[in-house]
Amino acid sequence: MNAIFLDINGVLDTNANIDVINIDNLKRLKYIVDVTNSKVVISSSLKNSYYYTGHYSRHLQNIINEIENIGIEIIGITPKAKTREEEIKIYLSHHPKIDNYCILDDDYDMESLKENLVKLPSQMENNQMGLDEHYMNEAIKILSRKKWNYYINTIIIFLI
Repeated sequence: MNAIFLDINGVLDTNANIDVINIDNLKRLKYIVDVTNSKVVISSSLKNSYYYTGHYSRHLQNIINEIENIGIEIIGITPKAKTREEEIKIYLSHHPKIDNYCILDDDYDMESLKENLVKLPSQMENNQMGLDEHYMNEAIKILSRKKWNYYINTIIIFLI
């Protein structure tokens, strides 16, 4: 199964309108999901309100509703850990059906997961536009690797 670990701020919003989901960015996320048959895992720090208060913030609930209303399936939320990189590793260790994944994030480099990271410009940078077509295509490339490896291995076996 393909999964997208989704940071929200800096990915779905823009510098011009921080904390408001940009419909074009959301449509690009939907396109990635559709083309790669992926599911979404929320990795945004917005989830941390749950670990402090016992429930998700109204803001996060509204964002989740917007994402799901466009037809994107959210399968989980990463746990709280010291770093987002660690949170994703923990989530992956508990969900072995995820065999390929992409991380959409603007805040973290995640050195040990960098081959799966699409690093967007920081939300605080001028002219930051979130998930534009360039980053959308990078995500599709990462999420399509497994499929192409399968085809290449099948062709090699067929030729042998």
